[in-house]
Amino acid sequence: MFTSSSPGPARSLSRRSLFLIAGLGSTTVLTACSVDAPAPTAPSSSPSKAAALGVDARQLAMTVYKDPACGCCSGWIDHAEGNGFTITTEHPEALHQVWQDHEIPLELQSCHLASNADGQVFIGHVPARFVVEYLADPPPGARGLSVPAMPVGTPGMEQGDQFDPYEVMLITDKGSSVFAEVTKTSQQTL
Repeated sequence: MFTSSSPGPARSLSRRSLFLIAGLGSTTVLTACSVDAPAPTAPSSSPSKAAALGVDARQLAMTVYKDPACGCCSGWIDHAEGNGFTITTEHPEALHQVWQDHEIPLELQSCHLASNADGQVFIGHVPARFVVEYLADPPPGARGLSVPAMPVGTPGMEQGDQFDPYEVMLITDKGSSVFAEVTKTSQQTL
């Protein structure tokens, strides 16, 4: 939860409220993120695809920090596990502290953060395909990937056949840049 630092009574805002206030959310996004949202089906994929690219199972073992009520985060976890990842989930009382601890600026944040033992971070609904491609050959100075906000059609954010094109951002020691442009659902498959 985020607590306002403005004068007057303290108010507590959820991450979803912050996205809505910042113009990054929508009714569709909020609906998809509810606990009652239907569980998406994870694509079937063989962990050997990751191994063929030189990514070992240790790199795919991640801790996901998320709000316990966030259904879309659970959908992403299902997607990751369906693609050979091993996921441990933590529900910190102060999710904003996770963003601060990992030095993730607001414009790169989303609803959850995954981190592996090497300290690489994957923020939001990054398709397993791009996580594996990144881990196979991380650029110098890279810290991870982010899909800011919560685009409809990303893994865990499925809404029927709806799809919003988006960018996967590369997080580096010096800022961020585009790692991949995703214009159709089929580009997300490992």
